[in-house]
Amino acid sequence: MVVTRYGTMITLGIIILCFSVSIDGFIAGKNLVNILKQIALLTVIAEGFTMCLIVDELDLSFSNIACLSGIISGSLILSGKPTIVAIVVPLLVGLAFGLASGVLVTKVGISSLITTLAMSILATGLTYWITGGVSLYGEMPSSFLMIGRGYFLGIPSLIVIMVLSVVLNYLFVSRTKAGIYLQATGANNEAAKLSGINTDGYKIAALVMSSMAAAFTGVLLTSKLGAANPEAASGYMMDTFAASLLGTTVLNMGLASPIGTFVGALMIGVLNNGMTLAGAQYYMQDITKGIIIIISVSIASSQAKKLSRN
Repeated sequence: MVVTRYGTMITLGIIILCFSVSIDGFIAGKNLVNILKQIALLTVIAEGFTMCLIVDELDLSFSNIACLSGIISGSLILSGKPTIVAIVVPLLVGLAFGLASGVLVTKVGISSLITTLAMSILATGLTYWITGGVSLYGEMPSSFLMIGRGYFLGIPSLIVIMVLSVVLNYLFVSRTKAGIYLQATGANNEAAKLSGINTDGYKIAALVMSSMAAAFTGVLLTSKLGAANPEAASGYMMDTFAASLLGTTVLNMGLASPIGTFVGALMIGVLNNGMTLAGAQYYMQDITKGIIIIISVSIASSQAKKLSRN
């Protein structure tokens, strides 16, 4: 039972131990900080996606919304708008996309898979309409760049933002009435509805949180790069799925959670970093991650079925 319940965390520990023994400097403080910086944006966007999984819905639009938001943020800051405007406007765009998706899913009855796929295509079209397919470069103010490149009390700002994202999402899901209702909606939508829970409202809220997390990730990415690229966030799609799915194998088998998603993102970061330092080709990283995800999720699904039968 212990191995099944904590198998993913045990596996992560074994991977870290193997890399520590075989690669000089892997457990050095500088490299560990580097791993956390590498997974910071992945964690932020995956935490939002996790909210959709909690209510048993999917969001296929988050990476494209992140790309669009990054472009909007970059164009605003390069046109001389204040930093706060370059942050708030993309967040409002994310809010609009999430709200539209939520209404279409709950009120019109279109599946979240189809709805968010359409939103993904829309976001991509808007991104290329704004940019013409080219990156946006120019001098950006330090007040904007420090969001993705700065430090807070000696800690990289991205790590601080990542920790806040995980902690706040955890507290919301596990310590608030809204978070409990969110979980109830995903666990059994009909039972939750009969209990008086506004399940449609919580599904809309989950899709909004996913889109806004994606939008914020786009802003952070533009700040980190010092430029806005129409494809900058496209690479987060598969790793976000991987982190969130791995997260369902942590602690509560088969259930998505903010802490689980962070552990999943950490595993991906450790694998990417360790295999890169070991000189492995990029495709070996994908193969390894794929195998680990299949094994972990298979164990979680098997355990979840056993629990449902008992």
